[in-house]
Amino acid sequence: GVRNAEVRGSNPLASTTQRSGRSAHSSDAPDDGLIATPEGVEAVAEAIRAAGAFTLDLEFVPENRYVPELGLVQVGWDGGAGAEALEVAAIDPLVVDPSPVLELVGDPAIETITHAAQGDLVILAHRFSVRARSLWDTQIAAAFLGYGDQIGYAPLVESVIGMRLEKGSQYTEWLRRPLTDQQLSYALDDVRYLGTIRERQHAALDADGRLQAVIEECDRLAETAASRPPPEEAYRRVKGWSSLRSRPLGALRQLAAWREREARRANRPPARVLNDRSLLELARAAPVSDDGLRAVRGVDGGLVRRHGDALIRAIREGRDDPPERDQARKPLPPQGEVWAAALHGLVRARSLGASVAPRFVGPRSDIEAVVRWWIEGDRDTLPDLPLLTGWRGDLVGDAIVSWLRGEAALVVDADSPGGIDLQPR
Repeated sequence: GVRNAEVRGSNPLASTTQRSGRSAHSSDAPDDGLIATPEGVEAVAEAIRAAGAFTLDLEFVPENRYVPELGLVQVGWDGGAGAEALEVAAIDPLVVDPSPVLELVGDPAIETITHAAQGDLVILAHRFSVRARSLWDTQIAAAFLGYGDQIGYAPLVESVIGMRLEKGSQYTEWLRRPLTDQQLSYALDDVRYLGTIRERQHAALDADGRLQAVIEECDRLAETAASRPPPEEAYRRVKGWSSLRSRPLGALRQLAAWREREARRANRPPARVLNDRSLLELARAAPVSDDGLRAVRGVDGGLVRRHGDALIRAIREGRDDPPERDQARKPLPPQGEVWAAALHGLVRARSLGASVAPRFVGPRSDIEAVVRWWIEGDRDTLPDLPLLTGWRGDLVGDAIVSWLRGEAALVVDADSPGGIDLQPR
């Protein structure tokens, strides 16, 4: 759940502004600096529990896999004796189970500090059944402090701390052993400075009243990454799905669900099982034989031999049971499209004026939801929509409603960061 902002006021990670030597390094760490024994992992977990917070980064290999393969776990924590006591460690998940450390991500009493954690959180959820409970993502926090959307770790470290990081090992094959000293140093730098950045971000956000918004967005990221939509919803991720009529759409839903299950089973990207264009064509053509399947581009003989019966069954069952059309996904009427475009500009302008990355304020789907309410709903009752509630409601929701009600007009404002603003009528 959303964490209480006041609980986050003190940072148990020591602030450090200098490059300290690699310290991992308990007596259980081998000569190459990698912790590779259960005793070493448990010692790190115990130290983190005592500190109450830790920095985390995972190195992984995503290519040709449904869930990326974990190659290295890096953590940092306060050793308890001031700025010189920042401890960092690298755990080798190829030879020892890192679960005792990774499970701490799910402990609400221990803060996990990360940067751009989406990929890491997916691995934690799908490979270790861990959902982050007290997450601080420095990339999200930076987006609320005028750094723009998705700033990289190295430029953030340079901006906040003044340390220029080497990025020469960025594309290391993290499943290959042994790792070099340079690769380990690169990996450990990814957790060495996160505590200091978090501390300074927290203070700045607390001062300008945005701390709770960042906490909510970090928790939203944790929830999204840990969720795994049912295979029956996978068709909505197929490019071009919304163009299909009812029965072909039913076929696509079953075909995409089959592909999703097969991708999970084989640990392959869905597109490597069968690409989107072939799925769409199968849904449209609705073949009923192996020859009909082979006539579709991208469906080779091997796939037909292994899965032909399953594909034909999916097409038949899907056409017999098409999904109901989601009313929220109907195109807006022309008037609504114009309103949505205007509101998109207003949301973006308000976001830029507040030094918040617009992506976190209102995607187009949220803007369209407001327009649908205005067209179809009770205008006298504000609905529980993201743009109209919480911190978004304070930032843009009141302005949106004022504009829709004709109480204010959009005007050009060359002096504002967003270029437009509202003026009362």
